[in-house]
Amino acid sequence: MNYSKVTEADIAELRKIVPEDRFFYPTTKHYDHDQFNGKKSAPDVAVQPISNDEVSAVMKYANEHHIPVAVRGNATGLMGANISVEHGIAIDMIKMNKVLEYDPGSLTLTVQAGLRIRDIEEYLQGEPFIYVPSPAMKWAAIGGNLSTNAGGMKAVKYGTTREHVRGLTAILADGTQINCSHKTVKNSSGYDIKDLIIGSEGTLAVVTEVVLRLIPRPRYEKTILLSFPDIQRAIQAVPKVFAAGLTPTSVEYFSQEVVEKWEEYADQEFPVKNGSGYLMVSFDGNDDKMVDGELADLVNVAKENEVTNTLIMKAGDPVAQEVWDARSQFETAVQETTTAMDEADVVVPINKIPLVLKEVAVVSEKEQIRLPNFGHAGDGNLHIYICQDDYSDAEFGEKTDRVLKALYKVAKESDGEMSGEHGIGYARKDYFEDFYGTDYVKLMSRVKLAFDPNLILNPNKIFPVYTSDDAPELVEE
Repeated sequence: MNYSKVTEADIAELRKIVPEDRFFYPTTKHYDHDQFNGKKSAPDVAVQPISNDEVSAVMKYANEHHIPVAVRGNATGLMGANISVEHGIAIDMIKMNKVLEYDPGSLTLTVQAGLRIRDIEEYLQGEPFIYVPSPAMKWAAIGGNLSTNAGGMKAVKYGTTREHVRGLTAILADGTQINCSHKTVKNSSGYDIKDLIIGSEGTLAVVTEVVLRLIPRPRYEKTILLSFPDIQRAIQAVPKVFAAGLTPTSVEYFSQEVVEKWEEYADQEFPVKNGSGYLMVSFDGNDDKMVDGELADLVNVAKENEVTNTLIMKAGDPVAQEVWDARSQFETAVQETTTAMDEADVVVPINKIPLVLKEVAVVSEKEQIRLPNFGHAGDGNLHIYICQDDYSDAEFGEKTDRVLKALYKVAKESDGEMSGEHGIGYARKDYFEDFYGTDYVKLMSRVKLAFDPNLILNPNKIFPVYTSDDAPELVEE
């Protein structure tokens, strides 16, 4: 696909849409990478709109002049989905960060897409309602969470971002503004365009506003930290938790290796020792006796797997805050130990997690490469980090390719998926067709072309686009 290069004439026209204080030409290094800092590619120009009309005008101009567009938030993505691989225009949503309406009567909060998760939590402090999805990166923008259908640590009970979005406003590739659903709980009115846009990683439309679903704030919440002799016994306890009829809010797993890396990073000691594998399980509800009863039942389940230590914490306790802070910092702590890092966030049925972790150990030994991991044991989403350490870039690239192929193979054989919440982006698109098959990719291509016939929205992401039944339209990199 040949895109138009941004010219001085284009710059002059775009300046008429977005004023100088929110216009960046040439762009800075801030715009050429995401959090993993792997693939680097800068846009020719970046704009920070503050209204739907500005986004619409930019998209209309880009579409008419065949200029590629990528959308950015706080750049917390890991798979290069917000990288301007084909240069062109970056739409930086960071200035569209307002709460537009708090409507407790309909259990909704309407926000602009650039608002951060932690800002939503702060806004609702003291209110009787909460927005549930809880990714570890609290500085991520809500629009970014939508783009990958992020889940976070409470997905096991409450579901992913998709389950907590009532409606959205989006700008299509040609600048058309659409409103998908509103505040209703149900919708049986034709195709659900909202759910199609959620998880599309900016390839179908630019989301500008989101109607979030709120739920009543649980009165009681407690977390129990369980240590086991090894990670396998910790993981094998998870299906037993659900078989016992328990409904945890979250079930996280991690190893002593990850804890030690966090201790070095944070210069703190982790509250629980005496084990090599950990589960962190939380329960919430409006009846404290019921919550305590579930915790007691959980301890009995854990004893069957030789639990070595337990620590029960109330929400708001300093120790509880320390533990949850540690969990949210694990990724950064691991990243600080190596020269560069990549990740697989495969998701599998929970009873297949031990199989994946065994493969991780086998591949780690075979490739002589560190693969620290942790994740959401309650929904089968594993975060497996590939550490470069002392390998050259070429060696690391070859090893990463072999590691990913091995992990995707075991995920597919386990009825799993390539990604649970970080998406495919640019970094994993070359593995997508092999995993899901050409017919599946051709169907997705037809959806892409219906939304974006000129292929200007976030090109070269997720999958190769078939513009005919014969061959894919491969974008030259």
